This record gives sequence, structure tokens and C-alpha cells, in this order.
Amino acid sequence: MLFLAALAFATAVDAVVDRADAAPLAAQAVRANGEISDQAWRGAPAVDAFVQREPQEGGRPSQRTEFRVLYDATTLFVQVHAFDSDPERIVGYLTRRDAESPSDWIRVLIDSYHDRRTAFEFAVNPAGVKEDGYWTNDTNRDDSWDAVWDVKVSREADGWSAEFRIPFSQLRFTQSDALTFGFAVSRSIGRLNETSTWPLLARSANGYVSSFGELAGLSMRASPKKIELVPYTVASLTRQRPGDNALLSPSAGNAAVGLDVKYALTPGLTFTSTFNPDFGQVEADPAVVNLTAFETFFTERRPFFVEGSGVFSFDSDCWDGPCSLFYSRRVGRAPQGADTLPSGDGIVTDYPAQSTILGAGKLTGRVGRFSLGVMHAVTQEETATILDNGIRSQQSVEPTTNYTVGRVRREFANQSSVGAMFTSTVRRLPEALQIVPDRAFTGGLDFDARFKARYSLTGYLAATSVHGDAAAIANLQQDSRHYYQRPDAAAFAFDPSRTSLGGSSGRIGVAKIGGQRVRFMSQFGFKSPGFDLNDAGFLRRADERWTLNWFQVRSDVPNRWFRSRQLNVNEYATWNNDGDLLVNGANVNANATFANNWEAGAGANTNKLSSDDRMTRGGPIVLTEGFDTFWSWIRTDKRRQVSLNEFLGGGRNGVGSWFRDLELTLTYRPIAALEITSGVRHGRANNQEQWTGLVTDARAHYVFGHLDQTTVAFTERVNYPMTPNLSLQLYAEPFVSGGSYDAFKELVNGRALAYADRYAPFAYDRAGSGDPDFNVKSFRTTNVLRWEYRPGSTLFVVWQQARENDAVLGDYRFGRDMRGIFGVPPKNVFLVKLAYWLNY
Repeated sequence: MLFLAALAFATAVDAVVDRADAAPLAAQAVRANGEISDQAWRGAPAVDAFVQREPQEGGRPSQRTEFRVLYDATTLFVQVHAFDSDPERIVGYLTRRDAESPSDWIRVLIDSYHDRRTAFEFAVNPAGVKEDGYWTNDTNRDDSWDAVWDVKVSREADGWSAEFRIPFSQLRFTQSDALTFGFAVSRSIGRLNETSTWPLLARSANGYVSSFGELAGLSMRASPKKIELVPYTVASLTRQRPGDNALLSPSAGNAAVGLDVKYALTPGLTFTSTFNPDFGQVEADPAVVNLTAFETFFTERRPFFVEGSGVFSFDSDCWDGPCSLFYSRRVGRAPQGADTLPSGDGIVTDYPAQSTILGAGKLTGRVGRFSLGVMHAVTQEETATILDNGIRSQQSVEPTTNYTVGRVRREFANQSSVGAMFTSTVRRLPEALQIVPDRAFTGGLDFDARFKARYSLTGYLAATSVHGDAAAIANLQQDSRHYYQRPDAAAFAFDPSRTSLGGSSGRIGVAKIGGQRVRFMSQFGFKSPGFDLNDAGFLRRADERWTLNWFQVRSDVPNRWFRSRQLNVNEYATWNNDGDLLVNGANVNANATFANNWEAGAGANTNKLSSDDRMTRGGPIVLTEGFDTFWSWIRTDKRRQVSLNEFLGGGRNGVGSWFRDLELTLTYRPIAALEITSGVRHGRANNQEQWTGLVTDARAHYVFGHLDQTTVAFTERVNYPMTPNLSLQLYAEPFVSGGSYDAFKELVNGRALAYADRYAPFAYDRAGSGDPDFNVKSFRTTNVLRWEYRPGSTLFVVWQQARENDAVLGDYRFGRDMRGIFGVPPKNVFLVKLAYWLNY
């Protein structure tokens, strides 16, 4: 039996308009092939009160749109008709699933919890390409969420239409005789770059999901299917030339099986797990040359950890870069004990690049007004094989580790919230890894108090505690996040006998987060010297206090020149806990979208004289002249067959250091089903104060040099979807970075106001102390054929290749170095992965 869904809509919490009740339909409304009859659709009331979201917020749409909703015991059906006065100009690019394109789009958004904070999104374009995503915290979209659903599109003389079939098993709600979902429908017109929605999802509002209307009249007493199983098998072959490493095999095969499980414990809670996961289809990280004291942040790409990651977000300090109490790439991290392996003549080693994940599980969802997330993962002990002049041995390089993360948030009707988070990392350490902490814990409280609709007061307080052998805590104290060994530090001191390290961090800020003309934010925060997240989270440095102020003037009202424009002014400063001024700067920047759909922006930044307590890698503090920088960018109309993105930036200081960066990305669509993207990055840097190393004889010499560095990278991508469910994706990046040092000098008085008084010439011995020159050459490619041969079931065929050549030449030459990339033998990995979706 099918039932007609009644519709009710509300654009604010207390504004509810007319509803229609559900009515039973005759069984003959469903055809033999499972399609719903035209008569059944005509019997459902049509809703067409769409309002323009952009470019003219609140304006009348240029084209009419209407939708109707039906449902039965297992499925929600949504039919959307996008009328078009010029149907020949409807745009539908054929891309792989979840790939954004300047097509026409129809989106159905369902807040099935009706909490006005979370929602499931289902979208399709006229070529039948599907997108789905999950909205959290009102405004954050997780486009990695993948559901099993279906949609049929068709073109008609008066436009195009889409019929969505969304199983209730993919939504989360509590069964009731009178259910109400939050609900919205959005339509984008590619050629006009226009979006209209029902109801109005205003850009000037301080939320997105909270602006939804309502879908009422649903009666759901039967429980939807609860269990999804995805067993998979994977086979791989690795080919490489062993060279001088007798431990490497020229050809190594491997086969494995695994299982992904998704189980609806309750209507609001879902348990997801993976056993023996394989992520061989995931694109490789880009090559980088990191000359700073801080760790490089890489984004998460593994599906299990990306999907639903918003539930575990807790921003512990985001003003100067990525941050969180939980950084999922710690799970399966590179072995931490690799640096302890022996080296020298006649010694070769072999160890895995990442630790193996045995299994992981997470529980996410809602219990009443509380959102909840709990995750646990286990990685196995990893060992290295050592061949020392013919004698083979093994040494542990990564211990068996248990990771636990818990997150809970109490949410209120006005979008306010208060929450807590906890992480735990527990390791089973063998004797060889006592240099690694055996336990680390993190806890935090955060809040977001909304008032007067468009203002918020936010803050958090977090604490950490790390435990281990004295050698492990000594290493942690001397890490670049802390540098407790600094000789001029007053707020702390290095203690080699410690077996634990603890600290705290907090922030409080006030902001105007909505409105059409003016927005602003002001915040203050701190991190104590012992604060440390990096066993389960990500932190660049501790020992910091900061203040940040931002003011924006904006307009989303289009005129003859602009669709939208913004002007931003920022001021910021940071100090360490000794009171040394680390950053003292301000910037002004502006960006605009023009009437022809080009986008552009530019800005300038100034930083005054300040201190750097990380420059000597644990030595004394150094005064540094601040950089004055600029940047600009242009993006042409992405709807065209050829589009271009450009970024240009640079800066200099008062002592002769400078840098320039140029990035160009060209996208070409020769046909609707083929996208070719070519990018180039070129960077030049001339640094008069580049850290070289610590040289110790009768005393310690903190040595710096003049570095002349050039970096060039090319990025090539080809996306060729043959059907909405069968696609080929190619990615390749050759990368070269060369740097040469000269004019060496040592620090004599880091706090001297005059630059000439801070340094003295130093006779650096390259042979005895190590040649700092470098020339890094890399090539990485990942090529994936993906076939969704039935809903939820996929076949991946993957080829990956990596080439690395770090021969030290001391300079950069484009032709020589590009040829040098391919002058070394490659490592090739061929992989086939087959997964099959089952639903019970």
C-alpha cells in the first residue's frame, strides 16, 4: 500500500504553514515493473513555492519548479519537475559519482531527525550523475557520505524531471504514527548560475539545515532494514627493482578479504565497522619538502574515516592552521620507530610504510537532544627486517595500539550546543619502543551559545595527559611542539626524569555569524607549554596565547557589475607563556563574483618585528623581521568548455628574504563526459635565515644559511565516466624541489634589535657536518577504474606508481631534474578490489 505524504513547511522554528494529510492509494497505483503510475503522482499535491537563493536572495526564480512526495513502508519517493523555457540549454555533464560540475542539479534534503542541525542530501543532474552528502552542525557538509539509493531522470519538452527512491533504511528516525521530517528541495540552473529552493535557504541566514521546511503526515510503524554487509576481496601485485636492498622482492603478490558492517542499533543510532580494511584505491598524498620545525598536515582520504568525520570534530585551535583533538590519520600512521633502526655500510632494512589496521568500529547518531559518536580502532605491531652484513634480524617499529574517541553534544532549539570529547591512545610497547609514550588521554568541553538569532558566543577548554618511560617523555619534551630544552625559557624547564606531561588549552570568542552586510569575530585563546594532542589529534605547537579579530563587509545583492562581494580586515597577535611576541600582523583582503561569473580576490598582509622560539630547533629565541606579503587569485567561469584558476603570491622582509608562488590550473571539457585538468605550481624562495643545523665543538653553534630554493610540480587529472556508474580516473604528479645553501652564519645574540648584531659569519664544514643542499624528485600516479555494478556494490581496478630520486646536486635545473625523475626504477602496484552490498 502506498501512502500520499502530506507536506508542511516552516521557515522558522515558530512559523508553520498548511499541511496535508496522507491518504491511502489503491494497489494498482504501482505498475508491474515497480514504477509509480502517473495517476498516483497526479494525486499528490504539488508544491511550487520556490524562492531564489542566488544570485538574488529572496527573488522570483527565472524558471518554475515543483515537487511531489509519496511513500510506502520501505521507501520515500520524491518527484521533482524542473520546468525550463529553453530545454535545449539544460546542462548535464557526465562525471563520476559525487563529482561536482557546472550542471543543472536537483537536490532533495531530508532532516529525518527533525533536529534542525543534521540532514541527508540526495542530488542528481540531467545526465543521471548522483551526489549524496550528510550535513552536521547546521552548516557543515560531509560529501564523503555514501548511501544506497536510486534515481531516474528524464528530459521532457518543457524541462527535465527526477524521480528519487530513497529507502528509509538509509535515513535515521524514530517510528511513529505521525512523523515530521525537516525537508527542502533545491534546484540549480547551470547556464544561469542560479539556485532556487523550497523554502528559502538564505545565504544571509546563520544556518542551513535550520532553514528547512517540514514534510509531515508520515506514518512509520514498521522497522526498516537494519543491517548492511559489504564483504570484499582484494588482490594486489607489487613490482619493483630491489637494487642494493636484498630484502626487497622484485615481484610480491598479496590477497586478502575484509568486511564492512553497518547496523542500525536503534532508529537513531548506527554502528559501522570495518575488519581488515584496504584503502588501495585512495589517491596518494602529494610530495612535499618541509623545511620547518612542524609536521605536515595531510587530509584524510580513507572512506571509513572520512564518512561521518564531522561527528568527531572539536576544533582545539584553528586560527593558524589545521587542528583537532582527533586526527584520524594517526590510526594507521607511519611506524614511529623507523628512526631507531641501524644504518651504515652493509646494512639494509625493510618495514611497512603504514601500520596495519586490524579493525575499527564507530557508533554515531542521536539519543533525544544529544548527538553521539564513539569510535575504537586497533592497529597491529609492525616489525622491520634488518640485514646487517648477511645477518638477518627483526626489530619492532610500531606497537599494537588501541585508539578510542568519544564525542557527545547537547543541542538546543535555537542552534546553541554544549559538548564534550574524549580520546585515548593505549600502546602495548615492546622493549625496543620504550621511546614512545604508552598512554595518552585528552578531554575537552566546548559550547556555542546563540543569541539574537545572528550572534554566537563560543569557547572550549581542553586538557591532555601523556604517560610513558622517562626516555619517551624526554623525547616529547624536546619535540618541536614543546622545546622544553630552550636555554632562555622561563615558564618551563626540561626534566629528563619525568614520566608524564600534561597541559591545557582554551578559547573564548564572540561573533556575528549572520546578516547581509556586516559580520565580525573576536577571540582569545591559550595553550600551555605541556599541552599535547598528537597521539590521537593534530597540534603544530603548544606554549601560545593569541588574540584574533576579524571584520567583514559583504553584499550578496547583485548589480550590473557584481553578483556578490566581500571586504575583510584581520588583526592578530600571539605570545608564548614567557610573554615574547611571536606574531604581530594584520591583513586586508577582498573578493568578488562578477556578473559574468568570473571570481577574483586579492589581499595584503603585514607582520612586524617579532620573536621566533622555534627557529633554532630548541635553542635560544631569535628576533625576526616580519614579512610583508600579497596574494591574488582569479577563477574564470567554470561553466565554459575551458576554465582557468590562477593564484599569485609573494612577499619580502627587510633583510633580503623573499618568495614568489604561482599556481595555474586549466580545465578542459572537450565533451560532456571528459574532463582534463592540468596544473602547474612554481615557487621561488630566497631565505637569508634558513636553519642549517646545530654544530657542537667546544660550544654549541646555531648555524643558518642563505637558501636559494626552486620548486616545480605538475598535476594532471583525467576523469572519463563512461556511464554514471562506470568511470576512469587518472592522476599523476611529477615534483621537483632543489635548494642550495651558502653564506653560512651562526647566531650570536638572538634578541639583538639590529639584524647585523644577531649573526656572525661561520665556516660550515659540509664534509664533516653534512651537506644541507637538496634536490628532491618525485613522481606519483594513481589510476582507478570504478564500476558500481549494482547499487552499493563496486569493482575497483587500480594501478599506482611511485618514483623517488633524492640525489643531492645542490641546485635546480628544470630539464635535468625532470629527466632525473624517470631515470630511477619505479615501484608499481596493481590492485583489484571487489565489494558486494547486502541489506537485511
